[in-house]
Amino acid sequence: MSNRHLDAALTRRDILPPLPSIDWSLIGKSAPGIVDLGNPSKDTPLPKSDVVVITWTVAEWSALDHVFVNSDKDRNRNTTSFHKEWSERANEDTSIEGYNLWGYYRMVKITNANGKELKVLLWKASAHLAHPPYGKGLEKMVEVILSESQPKQIYTIGTAGGASVKECLGDTVFTNCGVIHIQKSENDFLSNKKVSCDTWFPSLDLFPAVEKNLLFKLDQVVNDTELKDILYETIHDPEKGNPAWEGTCTIADLTNEAINPANLGNPRGLDKKGVDMLTTDFYYIATPEDGNKYAALEMDDTVIGIVAKSMDTDFVFVRNISDPVVPFKKKDGSPFPDGLRDSFSGKIYEHFGFYSSMNGALLTWATIAAETSI
Repeated sequence: MSNRHLDAALTRRDILPPLPSIDWSLIGKSAPGIVDLGNPSKDTPLPKSDVVVITWTVAEWSALDHVFVNSDKDRNRNTTSFHKEWSERANEDTSIEGYNLWGYYRMVKITNANGKELKVLLWKASAHLAHPPYGKGLEKMVEVILSESQPKQIYTIGTAGGASVKECLGDTVFTNCGVIHIQKSENDFLSNKKVSCDTWFPSLDLFPAVEKNLLFKLDQVVNDTELKDILYETIHDPEKGNPAWEGTCTIADLTNEAINPANLGNPRGLDKKGVDMLTTDFYYIATPEDGNKYAALEMDDTVIGIVAKSMDTDFVFVRNISDPVVPFKKKDGSPFPDGLRDSFSGKIYEHFGFYSSMNGALLTWATIAAETSI
């Protein structure tokens, strides 16, 4: 099953366009500046920072690098050349069950609303709640980052499932709180834990300018033909599909407000302060009961928040909607075949998570640039 905690598949490269270069002058701003860290070894402690931004998958990482580091050129889906520009952080002294690769990092500088130059540590995480060493490893990774880099704020950003049809493909939600639901025994110690950052929430002042001028409009890549092709891929995928699904539904049955191309031309940053992010260690797509109960559905954030709060670091969860809510029933009221909704949701993520991730990264930049509390 394709799902957002794995790397978004780089599919249909011959058809889907690259991420465009970013013209920062459209909003009267400049691109982030690069901080030269020299050539640190994997054992070198992380540099001190004001802000840390963490992401996970290859597609999310590429979009993060595109926005914060290499925004002056288009970014193709299969680009990996930037990987060698990032430094590795690993240390056997801080390993968990033999796992000691915590991630890859770069540093940039962003001028905030007070005119102060903030040092921002960008982090591509290698620890994850759903994979060994599970929650304990994820906690240790965050402890290493916060103890060495000592930021005042930490952002978790990346792809997520929508909680309701109000969150469209390409939108990005911001929230300060989360709750964990667990299935894996390795993570039992985290079951039903909650966290909230009550001391800070980022400024959204730059959202209107960024939404209007810089965000990637998903109607550029989502249309009826593309959606029909995705349904065909869903059915005939040799590993995740089922030929018996052929003819059981149409793309109209699977299209709702959250993925209708007519609604994807104005992606938004959404203030979900006070609405829990749902963190799970299993693939989960929204049910009719979820509605406004959650900001979005993802697989790491609340753990990061728990550690950050214990270490007196402010945090915010930023998630772009890469796999919006799939209809629960067909147009005639009958159910979909078992597994089809999950598989279709995964395919939407594979095709479009690269683009929605650019929006999440841009809106993250916008809140750092609008910051006044540091």
